Amino acid sequence: MASARRPISITLDAATADRRVVSGTSLAIPDTNQQIDVSYGTQCLFEATILNGAVGIPFNPDTCTWMFGIDDVPFSATPDYVLSLDAEFNITVPTKDWADLDEANGKISWRVNLATNELKAALLLKTALRNLMYGNLWMLTSIGNVVWSWPIYVNKVHVDPTTAVAVASVSHITADVFNSAMSELKVPTGGLMRQQNGALQLKNVTTGKFQTLWLTGAVGAETLNYGPHED
Repeated sequence: MASARRPISITLDAATADRRVVSGTSLAIPDTNQQIDVSYGTQCLFEATILNGAVGIPFNPDTCTWMFGIDDVPFSATPDYVLSLDAEFNITVPTKDWADLDEANGKISWRVNLATNELKAALLLKTALRNLMYGNLWMLTSIGNVVWSWPIYVNKVHVDPTTAVAVASVSHITADVFNSAMSELKVPTGGLMRQQNGALQLKNVTTGKFQTLWLTGAVGAETLNYGPHED
């Protein structure tokens, strides 16, 4: 399946609420050569296997809401640099973001946008090209919450596609144009179609609601499917 996101595979341990790497039959602390590096301006897909204290023992999450963020200030009073809410997790329509997705057996995935204004503003205040921050994955339930925390190194880039200087006969997208175009694509003004969570939705003019469309069936016997009504 085609993708515009960099896949990042990680292993998390519910017993330690931390990131681990599989070393033979054991869970080990990642060494300096096993850290996660990401770059500003990119899009990622975290593919996480959550274990329960040992290799081969999957963690079974309770009914929950997921949330992920990246920041370098504990209890920050300002918006986190990167934030992925529940709608960015475990996407299956029209196809799975991650083929191995199996939430009941501790395999979850979520989309991460590293092109936020908050992240760029934070990086502009730093002198280093590679900057230590922390990822927090929250599992929020009605009876209690769980958080996994691990280091993530965020790298500056030397060319920012949203602010590149225009060159003759070459068009460069600006942040305002990009944000406006994405907003219109996701929530069109008076439009009959939109993109939502990576899926195409058409407007039901009778109900005024949008519905997701996807195909099932073998070649030559495809069936068009409709999802529930959404605002």
